[in-house]
Amino acid sequence: MPTPVSKLKLSIDAGSGSDTQELAQLSQRLRQEIQHLDVDTVGFVCEGTAPAGAKGDPMSMATLAVTMAPVVLTPLFGLLQTWLTRHDKATVTIEMGTDKLTLTGSPSSEQLKVIQATLQRHQQQA
Repeated sequence: MPTPVSKLKLSIDAGSGSDTQELAQLSQRLRQEIQHLDVDTVGFVCEGTAPAGAKGDPMSMATLAVTMAPVVLTPLFGLLQTWLTRHDKATVTIEMGTDKLTLTGSPSSEQLKVIQATLQRHQQQA
């Protein structure tokens, strides 16, 4: 029987006053940190169509696609919370199926309850 897989999309916003180069650097650092977890894949999302004459697919440097076993969801959320405390202007929006959560800095107790409920639901579905 194959192992269940969770797929999610992480959209990074570097915050006001940041440029595309800073956003690309933040996204690359986050991707590298996620790779240290036991994830199947983590990569940049291709979006839209390339302009005429362009080589390759257009890639969003601000969006990561992550595939992993559901058991890795909790460590991933922990990593994101730690990462956001180091990058206090940044936010990360997580899309898992129809659920969409936006994380910033240190979450409030209410936000933590929503995160925990979402994690439990997705781990039980797998």
